[in-house]
Amino acid sequence: MNRSRSYFKLLEALKNSTCPICALLLDDSRTYLDSLFYESVLDVPTRLQLMESFGFCSCHARQIPTLPAICAPNVGFSIFASDLLRKFIYLGRDLLSAHQRKRTWKSWLEKKPRTLLSLIKERTCPACDHLNRFETYHMEDLLDSLGDAEFFDAYKASPGICLPHLFILEESYPSHQNFPLLLKVQVAKAGALRDTLQEFIRKQDFRFSDQLTPEETTAWQRALDMLVGKPGIFANEMGHDLHPRSQEQAMCYRTADLVPSTSNLHRFEALASELKTSKQVTLYIRKSLPAELFEELKSRAHERPNGAIEVVTEELDDVAYLRALRSSGFAVFYGLGLPSQTVILLDRKRGYLLEEAQPNSDAQWRSLQNSEDVCLNLLWHRFGIAVLLRGFIKVNDDKAELFCINIDGQREQWCRFRTPDTRELPEVGARVELFGWEKWHTHVIEVLELREVGATEVVPE
Repeated sequence: MNRSRSYFKLLEALKNSTCPICALLLDDSRTYLDSLFYESVLDVPTRLQLMESFGFCSCHARQIPTLPAICAPNVGFSIFASDLLRKFIYLGRDLLSAHQRKRTWKSWLEKKPRTLLSLIKERTCPACDHLNRFETYHMEDLLDSLGDAEFFDAYKASPGICLPHLFILEESYPSHQNFPLLLKVQVAKAGALRDTLQEFIRKQDFRFSDQLTPEETTAWQRALDMLVGKPGIFANEMGHDLHPRSQEQAMCYRTADLVPSTSNLHRFEALASELKTSKQVTLYIRKSLPAELFEELKSRAHERPNGAIEVVTEELDDVAYLRALRSSGFAVFYGLGLPSQTVILLDRKRGYLLEEAQPNSDAQWRSLQNSEDVCLNLLWHRFGIAVLLRGFIKVNDDKAELFCINIDGQREQWCRFRTPDTRELPEVGARVELFGWEKWHTHVIEVLELREVGATEVVPE
């Protein structure tokens, strides 16, 4: 057979006094967490995935403090925990507000309200997902390797696999040619272990206690590993697995889960009249808004400067358009995981989806049937905000491709261009205006556009 790297990892694991699959999975778990905390703490897609799963399961979260200091687990976990608490605060406040609103007799006939758990936890622990894949690889490789004489001899000399993994193998690979061989060896190992346990029990009698051997004394620990697997691999059965519980009522948001009505197609005029009476307007966009809607929103912002208009964007790289949104009085946010189509939400109760087939000059909007679900699930998909800053360049760091701007004597802010390899850093002392993203949990502004706006200043030494 082809002796792959996996073959030798399994062969080495057989030297341990435990299930080799459990041992490899525990090692995979540590490697996964080590890599994530060392390399991906500031990776926004990774953080988005962790927000969807609401972090790690209890088992993998408890492994974080054991990571080596070079991974800075205290800093990495603080970043992830801050994201999770922000999501909880957003959704908790919104549900609290909903509870405080008076319910009409019609509302009691509506569907059962979403639970906080179903909104917060949308997927399984990513470390568990990772281990599920690797568990399959290890089990397949174990069965295949049993056909190799060297491996089979090593397996017979080892404690074998735990029974939970044997049951999974039987369920997943009942027709594999080597499974009967595995089962035969495992039954023999179970018989030998039971004989040892029986001797241990017999020698609890004071007449034979001085005859106990080290193997008999530790037999109960080996039996524990064989019967239930290693800690951290198999969960308890108390029903506390949060992901299945969260899915009981979940209508987890994905792009495909926007549920437009089959009728109720509105032209812009009808939407414009609702905009005038809405206290809060939130838009989720990946491209420019229809011109007439943009103008209506600008007019509304001018007439009601205290009314909130929020625009959350993703993959919208038109800097001039982003600046126009912000200069119109809108709060502009950097978003991730947004719908592919333009969505507008009014007062978090009513929602509309832009019909993509319609030309820009004659846009039509279709009502969303699940507006409140969409609103709740999109609340936390914001990872930054657009900022416009003025000041002078205080320091340049060419090697790190960073520069520091003194914002009119109020504070200092480190910045970098979004595509640093295509731009030269501004000269020290230059007075500039910059527009960019202040992404949460980074201390560096991502600059989209920089302009010199005045005379160069002398930087004090």
